[in-house]
Amino acid sequence: MVRQAYFQTPGHVVAAGVVLSLVDIIAVTLRIWARKRQRQPLRWDDWFIIPAMLLAIGIGIDLIYGVSQRALGYTLEVPPDYVGNPLELITDQTIMTAKIEFAYVLMLPIALGCAKLSILFFYSRIFAAASAGKRYYLLMALQVFVGIWTVAFFFIALFQCKLQFWVFFSSTMDMVEHCPWTMDVALSLCITDFVTDLVILAIPVPLIWSITQMTVSNKITVLAVFFLGSTTVIASLLRLVNLIQIISSGFDPNLDEILVITEYLYWGMIECGVGICAACFPVFQVLFRDLPWNKVFSHPKSTSDNSDLTDSQESKEAGKSSIVVQHTFRVSNREVTGSPV
Repeated sequence: MVRQAYFQTPGHVVAAGVVLSLVDIIAVTLRIWARKRQRQPLRWDDWFIIPAMLLAIGIGIDLIYGVSQRALGYTLEVPPDYVGNPLELITDQTIMTAKIEFAYVLMLPIALGCAKLSILFFYSRIFAAASAGKRYYLLMALQVFVGIWTVAFFFIALFQCKLQFWVFFSSTMDMVEHCPWTMDVALSLCITDFVTDLVILAIPVPLIWSITQMTVSNKITVLAVFFLGSTTVIASLLRLVNLIQIISSGFDPNLDEILVITEYLYWGMIECGVGICAACFPVFQVLFRDLPWNKVFSHPKSTSDNSDLTDSQESKEAGKSSIVVQHTFRVSNREVTGSPV
């Protein structure tokens, strides 16, 4: 009897699909409610998190359906009269597993990309840097990079077997023969995903630390809110480690291919679900008005695009580079040490 790890069992796979989908729905709903309570319009950071949530739910449904069809979370069912290589076996079970995996590999990069773009546009919204500043161009460059990364990996996943789509639903050995770059593509996605998460997590540190009006303790408190996003980095690292283990094992006929695919899909769901929640955490500050980070995120009750424009015009007229944090205060060159932006 094949020994299954907890993340390869039907119960844990279904739990991941159900619980993380529900948590993501709650997180995005609270995010939108917080915006309404603050009388802020929904902007790009809010709009990007919605397709990320929908795709995460789609992945969750994908996993749950796979378990219901015994295509995930169960051992490979080999016909009694079959004596060949298990990796060459084609049955209704393996075909269903292939369909589940194919849907997953198409949804995952878009879901992860939308979650990353939501965070980056949130940074642009909070740290409203002057349009000529270094921070502005840095955030814009990262947004363009993540956008290209998302689209590129979607199409790479779609056409990794060129136009031989039948291979996706054939045997594992057919995949090895006709799609030799499959594991390289998956590893490249995992590595770049992890590195990008690290960069995104580090961005707020110099921005917050340069605000001279805040005490050190308040800066640490604010950064702690942003560092809740480290859960995403941990999840992406776990997925990367898991994939490296799968690749190092190779296409071993002694391993159960259904359980290997289950493991691969499970950790992708974990990262996706956790990432969406992490992207929403900083917005929840409106629910905790008395906590220190409100000094950074809060702003007057009446906010509008006109106030954005006025702040920008005043900054340019004064000849000063500035960082406007949610319309609360401006940090001029006289107040921030270091090179001007």
